[in-house]
Amino acid sequence: MAAAIASGLIRQKRQAREQHAHRPTAHRRRKSPGKKQGLCNGNLVDIFSKVRIFGLKKRRLRKQEPQLKGIVTRLFCRQGFYLQMGQDGSLDGTKDDSTNSC
Repeated sequence: MAAAIASGLIRQKRQAREQHAHRPTAHRRRKSPGKKQGLCNGNLVDIFSKVRIFGLKKRRLRKQEPQLKGIVTRLFCRQGFYLQMGQDGSLDGTKDDSTNSC
């Protein structure tokens, strides 16, 4: 059974190859010999796009504001401590319940 399947696949592959051999090949179009392009004609954009111009200023990066601006997160643990997360992301622990901000 496997031999019959294999021979059938080989036959199909051979027929497909023979069909492509008889098919005429498509010719590629050639560019018209209009202008001769030298270094200065059409390639200046390519050159300047790859080179950084010295007169350009670097972009100044804006400092990111803290993500937790004005938000204080508090967590009470069973040992009697209140853990607070500050605006800069730091953690602080205290036993006092009256502290509302970092």
